[in-house]
Formats: sequence, C-alpha cells, structure tokens
Amino acid sequence: MPAPLSGPGVGLPPNQNLYPSELLNAPYDIASNRQTLAPGQSFVFPAGDWYVSNACYLIIQFLDPVTGVWVMSSSAAWNGGIHFVKSDGFNCRLANLTGCPVAAVITSYGSGYVQASTTIAVTGGGGSTWQPIVGGQLQLAAGSIVTGQGGAGYGVAPLVLIPPPAPPQSNSNGVGGIPASGYAVIASGTVSGFTFTNPGAGYTSIPLAVVVPSPFDPNLATGITAATITFSLTGSGSITGVLCTNNGAPISPPTAITLTVSGAGSQATITPVVMQTIASATVSGGGTGFGTVSAMLTTVGGAPPAGTITNGPDFTNLAFRPRPAQLTLAITGTGTVSTQAGTIIDGGLFEGAPTPVIIAGAQEGVSGSVVGPTIAFTMGSRSDIAVIQQAP
Repeated sequence: MPAPLSGPGVGLPPNQNLYPSELLNAPYDIASNRQTLAPGQSFVFPAGDWYVSNACYLIIQFLDPVTGVWVMSSSAAWNGGIHFVKSDGFNCRLANLTGCPVAAVITSYGSGYVQASTTIAVTGGGGSTWQPIVGGQLQLAAGSIVTGQGGAGYGVAPLVLIPPPAPPQSNSNGVGGIPASGYAVIASGTVSGFTFTNPGAGYTSIPLAVVVPSPFDPNLATGITAATITFSLTGSGSITGVLCTNNGAPISPPTAITLTVSGAGSQATITPVVMQTIASATVSGGGTGFGTVSAMLTTVGGAPPAGTITNGPDFTNLAFRPRPAQLTLAITGTGTVSTQAGTIIDGGLFEGAPTPVIIAGAQEGVSGSVVGPTIAFTMGSRSDIAVIQQAP
C-alpha cells in the first residue's frame, strides 16, 4: 500500500488540522503539534491517526458506548511515553481533569427510590452533572454452581463473559447502566465459585453469562464439559450506580463539592471523587538529622474512597492507581529543614488526599535518627502541555 515519502532527515510534517477551521467557524488551520490544556479543558482528537504525548497531568479517554460517559484506564496516572490514538473525531479525547469531579462512590444504598424521579443535586461542583442508577445489580443466584452445573475437565479457570445492561434507548429504566464483571474459580476441574469485580447496575433483565474455556487450558483438546453460571437481580429501589456525565470546571479546594440524592426514596448517600494533584507543600517545624543532602518528599495513598460495594473496583483498589508525588526539601545549616515550601518536581495524580512521606538524603558521617518536620499539602490542579502529532 502507498506510504508517505520518508527517509533519513525527512520527518513527520507539521499538523494541518489539529483544530479544523470547518468546526464552529474556527480560525484557519495552524500547523502546530503543541497544545496546552488548563484544568477542566479537553481536546477531542480530529478523525485520523495520532501520536500523543499526554505529559504529566493529562489523561486519554474514550467515550464508552455502554455507559455514555468518558472513561479512562485505572493506570491513567502512570501512562507516559508516546501513545497511538485512532479517532473518528468523536470517540477519543485528551483531558486535564485535575481539580474536577470524575466519579462518585456509594456510601449508603438507601431504599424506596424510583428511577424516573431520582436526581442528584450538586453543591459547589463546578457545573458537573450526574446520573443516578436505581436497582439492577447482579448477584450469584442461589445454588447456581452445584454438581451438574459446574462443568468438568477444566485445567485452568474459564473466562466468564457477562453482557452489559441495555443502553438508554432500549433500557426500560431510560438511563442504561453499568456492565458487570467477574471471574470463576475451579476445584478438581469443576467451577466451584464466582467472584464479582463489579456487580453492575441498571440491569432490567437477568443476563446470560457465557462461560468460555481458556484458550490455554491444557485440557482443551481432551474435552471440557461447560459450566453454567446463573445470576439474579438485587438492589431494587436502591442506588446501585452513579455516572459523572459532565466533569464541569475545576473546584478549589477539591473537597468543596457535595452530592445529594433526591427523589421518592431515602437514606442514600454518595461521595464525590475529584482528580487532584499537589499544588503546594508547606514545610514547618524544622526537623533534624537530615545531613547535608536535600531530602525527598513523596506520598503514599491518594486512592478514591472505598464506598460500600465490597465487590466493586473502588473497594478492591482496582478503579484508579494513584501516582506518588516527588518534591525536594532544602537543607539549611547542618541537618535542618527550613520553614519553606517544598519544590514540586511531580505533584502526583490522586483521587483522594495522600499522606506525606519524607526520605532523607545520604547520611554518611551523620549519627542519630531523623526527626521530620510538619508537612501540609494544598491539593488542586495544574496546567499541562501535550504534543499531538498526526501519524502517517
């Protein structure tokens, strides 16, 4: 097939349609491959193939056809390097969501809610919008994995494929839902159990799970009797899922948002999740024993709150993997950290408040223990620069 003319010293051409002039009476096309995104801004890739460097605080998302919201990988905070993106002009974007609401966890299911009348009121949310989902959670049907239904001959656990709930246009609840997922375990060649990694939400009918032998099962050629896994619906009248349908503008501080469930039911509570980075770090109280080499200030934690869905990705720490921060602390005199702000090299990326950790510098010739100063983080947002280059 034809390929672009290339060779030593012949590089990629500058972009001509990073933001096409045909869109919304925009200015004429500019040949550029740099784009700054301030907190709350996003950039939908024009149709075509692209090489993307999403810098430190930007994330690549796709528009999920099941939920209808923009989603990211759980390791989005760590995705460095150059990425290849294929876009139809609508389905993939680069976003700076630092300081913005990105999700919510359910802390109390509540009861008595009706989908048509249930809403979520937002206080201080930067214009973010939210869609509650009532009922339609899956659970393992009683006695669904017993002798005669667990199959036989499995050498490794089979894959379990669960259909998603119907989309809004064909779902009787009018809003769609969240797909369920999980995995099977085996004992003596038979499926003996199933564990949800997400029980889903918004199912109005019981989906039929498909149990598929692993293509690497050593017993595949000798014969396997397929297992059957059956589900039932639970959570009727309760809040089983929440979708952030628009992230809105960044808020400061990141905790300045409250979500309140309204409708016919009662007692449901949800906690918003805000993507954030360290905007500044204040160091006070001195500290001793640091020697003459600057100490490093890093973090632990920063994951989203767990919520009460114990078999969901938030509770099992599979929803988002925080990236630790890296800051330096200047040393004054011998072994004392001055009262100052830490210098941010990487503010990290979090969906919850992290805890500071000080790692002292080289201690050669210094005796005694390190006594740390008091560290206070101010969480917030940060602008970033992306490199977006059209691929050949």
